[in-house]
Amino acid sequence: IRKTAELVQEITAASEEQSQSAGQINTAMSQLNQTTQQNASASEELSATAEEMSGQAQQLQQMMAMFRVGEEEAGSPAARRPAKATKKPTRRPREEAPVDLAVDDAEFVRY
Repeated sequence: IRKTAELVQEITAASEEQSQSAGQINTAMSQLNQTTQQNASASEELSATAEEMSGQAQQLQQMMAMFRVGEEEAGSPAARRPAKATKKPTRRPREEAPVDLAVDDAEFVRY
């Protein structure tokens, strides 16, 4: 009878541990579900923001297209004119003026 009672107590303890473990798993799954839903919501918001930014970028491109340089649109590869090969002017050395580094301490105030 004692052996049976000990086995019943062990079974009861094991059942309680399993019940607690099942509760922890249930809590973890609920948290995982909540996180998944938050990620899905954030993904939808990000997608909507990306679409809005794409539309605004297209509007900006249309507005910028009206600026023209000469006969061609600004920003187009053809609008960029190659730089003319010009001779750089030779530079003369600068004559530096003497600098007065004297400081009048009477103007300074100590705090």
